[in-house]
Amino acid sequence: MLILAYTIAVLVMILLPVVVAVWWRRRVVVPWYLFCAGAAAFVVSQAYHIPLNNWLTDLGVIGPVAADAPKLLQTAVILGLSAGLSEGVARAAAIGLLRRFNKAQRWTEGIMVGLGHGGIEAMLIGGVLVAASVSSLLSLQNTDLTSLNLSPEQLTAVEQQLSFFLASPWAAVIPVIERMVAMSLHVVVTMMVWQAFVRRNPLYFVVGVGYHALVDTTAVYLSALAVPGWQMELIFAAALIPGAIWLWWSRDKAELAAPHRITAVREEWRAFLTATRKELLQQWRTRRVLVIWAVFLLFGLMSPLLAKFTPQMLTMVEGAEQFANLIPQPTINDAMTQYIKNITQFGFIIAILVGMGAVAGEKERGTAALILSKPMPRWAFLLSKFVAQAMLYAVAFLLAALATYYYTLVLFGPMDFVAFLLGSGLLWVWLLCYTAVTLLGSAIGDSVGAGAGLGLLGAVLLLLLGALPVIGPLAPSGLVAWASQMGLGAATPNAGALAASVILIVMLLITSLAVFEEQEV
Repeated sequence: MLILAYTIAVLVMILLPVVVAVWWRRRVVVPWYLFCAGAAAFVVSQAYHIPLNNWLTDLGVIGPVAADAPKLLQTAVILGLSAGLSEGVARAAAIGLLRRFNKAQRWTEGIMVGLGHGGIEAMLIGGVLVAASVSSLLSLQNTDLTSLNLSPEQLTAVEQQLSFFLASPWAAVIPVIERMVAMSLHVVVTMMVWQAFVRRNPLYFVVGVGYHALVDTTAVYLSALAVPGWQMELIFAAALIPGAIWLWWSRDKAELAAPHRITAVREEWRAFLTATRKELLQQWRTRRVLVIWAVFLLFGLMSPLLAKFTPQMLTMVEGAEQFANLIPQPTINDAMTQYIKNITQFGFIIAILVGMGAVAGEKERGTAALILSKPMPRWAFLLSKFVAQAMLYAVAFLLAALATYYYTLVLFGPMDFVAFLLGSGLLWVWLLCYTAVTLLGSAIGDSVGAGAGLGLLGAVLLLLLGALPVIGPLAPSGLVAWASQMGLGAATPNAGALAASVILIVMLLITSLAVFEEQEV
């Protein structure tokens, strides 16, 4: 029940900003690139916000966040100002750049920038950190904490987290409410910065930074005092009320009342289903489905066979007998290693080859313009291609997993089938990250060659992301490491990587749509 509650909570924190942005787009006409600009502003702000806090900590300006810390109030104030200034500067840069190119001119467009800024924070801090924390704490649930060689402060912090996160399934509601309040706060502060440009009055920027800093200072101070979660959320909700009142008072009634054509949701989803069926039918008629399924099935069959018989094959090669004796007796671990290696290597290549012409090819041939004139919503046209590929790979991974499990059972012995199947599901999510980044490259490129080059570049950047020391464990490569342990009875959960991969897929799809919306097809 606890795992289910936090799974739902993490999904809500990831998908809620997207749902709100979709609702706002149906309420008023605003483009997706504004959401992406707000999200980029938050991500860029953390690139200097986190090093700034580390530097201030090294200088001794920022101390420990604890009830008995001698400089708790000073630490809380500085942390609040650091967050307010860092994100405020990024907001100002994003809005200033947008307005320079005659974007974010309207009140409703400024709201979309704020949704992107607060939305990505809800996804990353709410989704990734909660998922990573809960999965780590669950592994410590039945562990003697005194045996972990922790300092007294660390031991106290872990005990507090265990008591908070694992006390009751209802505790999963608290971070959801916190992210909803925080996202609303970011919208308010973003609109204050937006007003600074519209009215050419920097006082709005100062008030926005101060408002943000005050709320963050309060959050740090109350967390050090171990104020119960529900009480903290009530305090934050009360702090949001003045900003919400100001936002409602400053709204542009004319923009909100402006009429615009709204397509019925049922019609748009009917178009999406039609486009998805068209994509699946096209994959079947071109025999792409059979080729991909056959490749995955082949490597599923070969993986345990290669692990089992490689030493024996070496003995049949003249001059290689001495090397065969150096290879240890193969085990289930070798079969799993071979399976992971084959599927990831060839799955990566297939994702690039299949996705590189998904959008660029239709633009190049002129069929995209014909389809979009039906009419077909651009989101339905784009997402149908991703969903069709996701369904294709889901069946491919199922075939590969069943083949690998059967031959592993015959050649090596039994292993946990459910865990192994879940591990293949993690590999499926891993592959969808590369499918999404290839789709983005295809949406940007005007030709299949350009789409392939951009998709390959994005895929290589994702691979390099896994090599970074801090971000690496949360990159898609973290799913491969987790999947390689599934079925062997010693898996270390990495729910943070799973949540981060889902967020990456969502943001890549939104960015693809933002690019595609602005193109003349």
